[in-house]
Amino acid sequence: MNLAQGFTLDEALCRKNPAAAIAVGIFCALGLALNVWFGVLNSKGFGLDYKQFYAASHLAGTGHVYDPDALLKAGATGGMSSRLPVVLYGHKLFSGLPRGVARAMWTACTIVAMLAFAAFWPGTWRWLMWTAVAWSTPAALAILYGQDSSLWLMFAAIGLFLMERKRPWSAGVAFSLCICKFHLAVGIPILLVAQKRWKTLIAGAIATAVLLACCFSIEGPQWPIAYWRMSRMEGFDQAVGRMPNFHGIASWLPWAAPIQIALTAALVLILWLRLRATNDLGAAGAVVAAGGLVLSPHAYAYDLVLLIPLTVVTIQRPTVPRWLKRWAFAMLSPLPMLLLLTSKPWLGQVSIAAFVVTAIVAGRADPLSPAVARGGVAAQVAHS
Repeated sequence: MNLAQGFTLDEALCRKNPAAAIAVGIFCALGLALNVWFGVLNSKGFGLDYKQFYAASHLAGTGHVYDPDALLKAGATGGMSSRLPVVLYGHKLFSGLPRGVARAMWTACTIVAMLAFAAFWPGTWRWLMWTAVAWSTPAALAILYGQDSSLWLMFAAIGLFLMERKRPWSAGVAFSLCICKFHLAVGIPILLVAQKRWKTLIAGAIATAVLLACCFSIEGPQWPIAYWRMSRMEGFDQAVGRMPNFHGIASWLPWAAPIQIALTAALVLILWLRLRATNDLGAAGAVVAAGGLVLSPHAYAYDLVLLIPLTVVTIQRPTVPRWLKRWAFAMLSPLPMLLLLTSKPWLGQVSIAAFVVTAIVAGRADPLSPAVARGGVAAQVAHS
């Protein structure tokens, strides 16, 4: 994309130019059409993962939510459940409904969550976020399967939004709701400690402790052991060799555990240095989401939706090299996800991890100013 053309488009949108708005609308519609077509082709997967949520929610509070036999009888695929008791108990809002109705309502909730994430993420151009979401095949896959990745992003976006609005205690509570996929949230405490946001950290820790206490109240004192036993079962971590993270990369190499530990330590250090160096919450949140994806021990293709904020921030940052912007555009395409499905998924894994590290390091020296975040490209030109 020609950078000057990007300036013109953003300026036109800021001035509410109808032609620019129509152009963005058409481009978003094309992305949505592509993903609807993708969903139709893969319609057999509709609600595939939601079966586990729906089945396990019926067992939440019985002491058998991690009992494979009970889960199989309740209809959970493979007799597995990877969510915490408090999360599954929340799904009881839908468990009293017929599964088809519950699945449709859950799908609507995930779509709303995806739109809310794009609307609330600080420091990003809204039109670029809408476009990225519209063209994101991982987002379509997450919605199709009934995954809750979009809820994780929404809670993270609300937490960042509240921090930006100087409401640290509420932000901590919002971040605690990322417990729905806690394995992706490793970057959140790194952000809060690195930037000395103690009030948000304390509020998040207290809220998380309350949610974990609820797990004991719901499922009894034995649930951590039952969860650990289930996590060690063969079907819990399927297709590790296709996971878009360090765990997946290391699975292809000798001495997998030491290599994963070394890669994890290196990225945690990079995250720490990067997050200490910026006050731009939109960029910091993007680093947290993408870093959490790569560091997590458990992630799949639909979790690539966590790359959207980092790709958007990379594209809109004024001093990022054009080759890195093009790489960011490629990461928004279906290509990374498709590479994970080939006979050489490590090509996708390495490209994803390399982009995350490169984008984090490249953005370190150029935090977006508040003026740039408010004014878009026109403000960038004035700022530079």
